[in-house]
Amino acid sequence: MRQHSAELVEVLSGSFTRRLFVNVFHGSDRVLEDVPFRSWSFDGAKSSAVKCSGTGTVVYESVAGESLVPEGTKGILSPFRARIELVMEISAGDFVERVSLGMFRVTDVKSARDVTAVVAGQTLVVASEVTVEFRSLDEDVRRWGFRYPEQPVPDSCYDELRRITGMPVEETLPDKPITGTPTWEAKQDGRLEAVQSVADILGGVAVVNSVGAWEILPDIAGEPVGTVRLGDRGTVLDISDEIETDTVYNEVIGTFEDADRNPIYAIAQVTVGDLSIDSSYRPNTRYYSSDKVRTQAEADAAVQAVLDYSIGSQTYDVLIQCHINPLVELGDVLTLTGWKRPLTGELVKFSMGDGALMNVTLRAQRNL
Repeated sequence: MRQHSAELVEVLSGSFTRRLFVNVFHGSDRVLEDVPFRSWSFDGAKSSAVKCSGTGTVVYESVAGESLVPEGTKGILSPFRARIELVMEISAGDFVERVSLGMFRVTDVKSARDVTAVVAGQTLVVASEVTVEFRSLDEDVRRWGFRYPEQPVPDSCYDELRRITGMPVEETLPDKPITGTPTWEAKQDGRLEAVQSVADILGGVAVVNSVGAWEILPDIAGEPVGTVRLGDRGTVLDISDEIETDTVYNEVIGTFEDADRNPIYAIAQVTVGDLSIDSSYRPNTRYYSSDKVRTQAEADAAVQAVLDYSIGSQTYDVLIQCHINPLVELGDVLTLTGWKRPLTGELVKFSMGDGALMNVTLRAQRNL
């Protein structure tokens, strides 16, 4: 979750008002501060290549007749240089707190206009309205290609992430070496694909969080870290009645090769309970191979991990419209309050804007 005070959590459970501002940066220099952001939208999805994006209109009142309308590479909001920080202000009575939603790259200027007035016989700019599109900072990595094929540094996944992104990295899962001999390809989006390949080794999905650092969201979600509130006008589309068994494997057979190209075989099975291979469910077999496995011990561990993931990752999505909450981020495990039954799941998609409600998708665990 985003950084916040304990008091803000209490405020978000009741009635509050909110405003959105932007700070504009060129590199590390803040060139504009606390400018209202209107008609905005902000969306994110864990499954997207670039995780977050949005649009909004910067409304700027001129101090000395200056314009905020960019011209090519020039101007404060030029997409060739501008980064924006979205800051949401929450207020209730005497309470006021601001929450940074994160730093984003301006990718497009969709429209721009100046409002002018005649002052002392001169036509001056009194305000500028600039509508921009923005994306999360993984867009920087997506655009930055490898100049030629590269071999990764093998000792540490996190060191490799720092090397190929040039960005801060938070170590949210245990580090692992990069086994096998992958090659990062010099192709469109190749660097971002390499980031996700390293995340696969660590057992998760790579995202840029609200403090501008890469972190790995684990494939299997952890314990709840916060709540979202349904409220009187909220809705829930619960699709938990849909059950598909095709990917519920209770047997994994692995075929691998050692360093000398000799075959290695490994089998993992469920042998007790309702999903046992001897139960009425019967065997449902998955075959698995990987050039990263070179020993029998690695093979045994690999097929067991695939089996555990198959059983433990059976999930369903719940689509929710709830009160807006600026604290929640992709990957947060959240509890829904105010509904007919308890519900906890990982936030895998969201959409928010000017309104009082936001749409979220929680991926909940199915009990097998």
